[in-house]
Amino acid sequence: MYRMIRTATVKTASKSAAAMQLAGEITAYLNKTYSLNMKFGMEIFGTGKIHWHLETDSLDKITAINAKVMQDREYQALLGKGQDLWLEGSLKDSLVAIVG
Repeated sequence: MYRMIRTATVKTASKSAAAMQLAGEITAYLNKTYSLNMKFGMEIFGTGKIHWHLETDSLDKITAINAKVMQDREYQALLGKGQDLWLEGSLKDSLVAIVG
């Protein structure tokens, strides 16, 4: 089992509500379009950081989905809506192998 985690830091506290709304739109779109079970949330303490989580039992599936979304114009348009919400350079992807 693998867990992919994408995080992005909200630029300012005043943009947190808009960032959460957009994170919900992005998650709903990806789940519907690609039959995923992605979830998202926001850190409670510290910086305003949004986390997206996706679990799968195949690295090939993550690779295939990533290739598809990079060509998906609707997904790219959703990302474009949020370009003023995120702290530049804060996007980070992690891939964790779940062993227990």
